[in-house]
Amino acid sequence: MSKHAHLGDLNPEFEQIRSKRVGQTIGVLLLALSALALVNLISTDNVVVPVLLFAILFLSFAFYVLRQGQTQIAAILTLLVMFICIAQAMWSGSGLRSSALLVFPAAQLFALIMIGKRAFYLSYFGMMAFMGILLTANTQGWRVGVENMIGYRWMLDFGILLTAATFVMRVLATDLLAMLAALRIEMTEITQSRIAAEHLANHDTLTGLPNRRMAEQYFSDMFDQAMQERSGMALIFVDVDNFKDVNDSHGHQCGDDLLKHIGQAISSQLRRTDRLTRIAGDEFLILLPGVSVSHDVELILRKIKHSVSMPVTLEGETLSPTLSMGIALAPAHGDDFKGLLSKADQALYQAKAAGRNRYHYFQPTLL
Repeated sequence: MSKHAHLGDLNPEFEQIRSKRVGQTIGVLLLALSALALVNLISTDNVVVPVLLFAILFLSFAFYVLRQGQTQIAAILTLLVMFICIAQAMWSGSGLRSSALLVFPAAQLFALIMIGKRAFYLSYFGMMAFMGILLTANTQGWRVGVENMIGYRWMLDFGILLTAATFVMRVLATDLLAMLAALRIEMTEITQSRIAAEHLANHDTLTGLPNRRMAEQYFSDMFDQAMQERSGMALIFVDVDNFKDVNDSHGHQCGDDLLKHIGQAISSQLRRTDRLTRIAGDEFLILLPGVSVSHDVELILRKIKHSVSMPVTLEGETLSPTLSMGIALAPAHGDDFKGLLSKADQALYQAKAAGRNRYHYFQPTLL
């Protein structure tokens, strides 16, 4: 089975295009050979006419085979006719300077796309071998060509063959461009799918915020930068106060809307370099780079508390949410993400135990 036959089995649309292009090639060759036969009859050069008529009949048979659904066989027959016509025109015409050679690149392109690599190389080596035979025939006097032919015959032969070759190359190149365009679209879709998959893997589906996996990556980048700048950073573990009561009293949709609202409220108060992530449920994590003292952190936390506590109406219910927050500082409290997250969680527990709606710093003495 050839490469293209296999592709045809996998892609019926490709096979339809291939069959159409073979048919178009046969049609244009029939027109070109008929025109050449007419030119030779008018000029009373009847030597080549039988060959042209034979080629026309052979192409007609190829077209019949194509209509029977045998695209591969029809393409092989068409290539064979092209090769024979080129060889005959070179032999009886201008030899190695024959205008028939103009058709050979189109025949090569046809062989490669419509049949396969094997036909491409066979036709190439066949032409090279024929050119060697032709050269030998010239030097040995086995043939007498018309290398010095001038006048309208040269123009007509040249024009007809050039037109046929141009058409074949044009339709085949059009298919190549269409396939490349389809490939670009497919690659774009694959890239977009990969980006979407990566986004889903790294972000919370409800709030759209980065998830814990991204939080760890953010921490790594921020901590390295802080060490270079000899500054510090803060991890703030955030928990929504009485969130279970909201779910139980007003429904899960209201709870989901509240989480999205809180995510937006916190984000609106953060600096461009800060990061907000959702860890799980009603738990968020804020990463603040470039903070060295508690005062830097508290300025941001006070703005967050104020923004979140503003009354908001969700699902017909007016809520005034509050947050409890635990704070761990790096490198003062450690340099490991999991360890600092655990310490911020401990500080959060202390904030909730102290009455909620407040923030608390990690204190080693609490261990």
